[in-house]
Amino acid sequence: MPQHLRRRPRLAALAATIALAGAGLAGTAAFAAPAAAAPASGGAAIDTVDYLADTYGLEDSPIETVTFERFEWLLNQPGRFAFLIGGPADARTTETIASIDAAAKAAGVERVYAFDPRLDGAALDLRTTTNPDVAPLWARLVSQYLGKDVQTPFGGAADPYFFVYDRSHTDGGAEDRIVSALTAPVAAGALADPAARAAYRAEVAAAIGDGAAIDALSQFAFADDVIDAKHLAQYRGGEAYGPNTIIDEADADWRIQTITYPELVHLLDRDGDYVLFFGGTWCHNTRAVLKDVNRQAVANGVSKVYFFDLRLDGASANDLHIRDTNSDYAHLYGDLVTTYLPNLKTQYVPGVSGQVDYRPGGDAAAGLVSAKKLQVPYVFEYQRGRTVDGQAAPVVREWIRDNGDGTFKEYMTEWWYVNDREGRFATSPDPVKLAEQLAFADEAIAQLDAFFAKVGTGDGTGGPVDPVDPEPTDPTTVKGTVAVTGQLRPGGTVTVEGADLATGTAGFSVELHSAPQQLGTVSTDASGAFRLTATIPAATPAGAHTVLVLINGVTVASTPVTITATNPGGTAGGTGGGSAGASSGSGAGTGTDASGLASTGTGFVDVLGWSALGLLAAGLAAFLLARRRRLVR
Repeated sequence: MPQHLRRRPRLAALAATIALAGAGLAGTAAFAAPAAAAPASGGAAIDTVDYLADTYGLEDSPIETVTFERFEWLLNQPGRFAFLIGGPADARTTETIASIDAAAKAAGVERVYAFDPRLDGAALDLRTTTNPDVAPLWARLVSQYLGKDVQTPFGGAADPYFFVYDRSHTDGGAEDRIVSALTAPVAAGALADPAARAAYRAEVAAAIGDGAAIDALSQFAFADDVIDAKHLAQYRGGEAYGPNTIIDEADADWRIQTITYPELVHLLDRDGDYVLFFGGTWCHNTRAVLKDVNRQAVANGVSKVYFFDLRLDGASANDLHIRDTNSDYAHLYGDLVTTYLPNLKTQYVPGVSGQVDYRPGGDAAAGLVSAKKLQVPYVFEYQRGRTVDGQAAPVVREWIRDNGDGTFKEYMTEWWYVNDREGRFATSPDPVKLAEQLAFADEAIAQLDAFFAKVGTGDGTGGPVDPVDPEPTDPTTVKGTVAVTGQLRPGGTVTVEGADLATGTAGFSVELHSAPQQLGTVSTDASGAFRLTATIPAATPAGAHTVLVLINGVTVASTPVTITATNPGGTAGGTGGGSAGASSGSGAGTGTDASGLASTGTGFVDVLGWSALGLLAAGLAAFLLARRRRLVR
């Protein structure tokens, strides 16, 4: 496939193109990608958890749990596989699993895949539920896979619980997918006697047969197949939507491990320092960054990134999507977030832009309560028991943009933007919006790199991580940019936007010169930006002026503007505006449009403006073509 490269230089070229068009597109925002963080050396102090050892006492077991999505995928793969149906809530499983483990090891079986039909580990049982969204899942498994057997089909009087499966196996020309199986009940305590245990292990060994003939498919094999297939199915191999192959052999050192809901709860209830990743193979935003998450895990010595899908079947946007107020199982999400993730940061603001409403414990008689609603992909570091200033703070850090005003933005980018492709803009060109998306993709990947460079750098004991006080910055030494848009005439309303100034700093003065007139005072946010709405003083003479941003009497940003005279009829004679590093873009039209903003006389933009748009589009297209040629090699 095309090599997956970092794209930091591309925005410099794009900025040059935008600068060429600046005279006709005054006020257009410029975008710059943050530099990529260098991978940490020596490996991060990140822990792993052994669910089978903790739950059943199995050490170095060939048994591996699988989600519903991976179980169904395995049933559709060529080969011969060993399966165990059940979980900790099934008495037969807890009684037999140690003997199955021992027999599998003795036979040299690499993997026995364990699927728990109780998706929540307790009450949500696929085999018995009447929920119209959930019950069809088990019916589908039986009709399409497990029921296609001559001797021991599922759906009969006694379903197998341990079996060897081969989708190509037949008996007398009829499908006979279950090659061998155990179906008899095993009561609690039945294998306590050594002789009974030895006899049972012999039954398991007979069902396994030749252990060397039992196949294994890794988490990487699953991801490599499913991720690419879903991308192709959704975007039909369109060139504009990125390389068709997302995961390939270069990613074979696969650190992302899918886990079930019971495994997730188990992990969150354990001491240690873990990296978790909420997402789904169904989610195009998740697919956009999976490769980079794995790449950074490898680069920073993180052996496991625990991946959980809030859609319990890996697909459906119905009751199975537990992060949905309308789900019958929303409590599985709400209880989990409330109990384990109290300091979670999300883009949604409860009571304002959205939350998940649920009844604690799924109790229909309980009153509704709310939990913060995260969006995927969501990557975070977790330490149970960690506190900050006496408050529970188990989420050590998360991959999310801090807007600097108490709100956040989750990094939902696209595979095509990560790979310098146009996506929907290939058929509906919009160079400025495409530039925004490319910049956001670069920021997302850079911040993902920065996240992994920091994981494991806390004390890892569950105590607070002491913050490192940054060296104070003299705000007069940080030079930024400023742009002005709006009604550039006496008495007109304008918007002044600054960027790249000293972060989180108060006391900036925004002034209009020649004769100094203050438009207002502002403070910058965590990114060094501000936005000010101001009025041009009524006595301001027409002509060339400058808008300056000062702090402590020192100019840290400026841009030229042209103030137009107000005609006797009350209309402005033109408009102008600019940003540092670009021309002012003064207009030559006469009159105002219906909004009161100055019109150029062409109905939208003047001839220079159209020329600028053409330059921008042509420059961007040429740049993307050059990048694409460099990516394919």
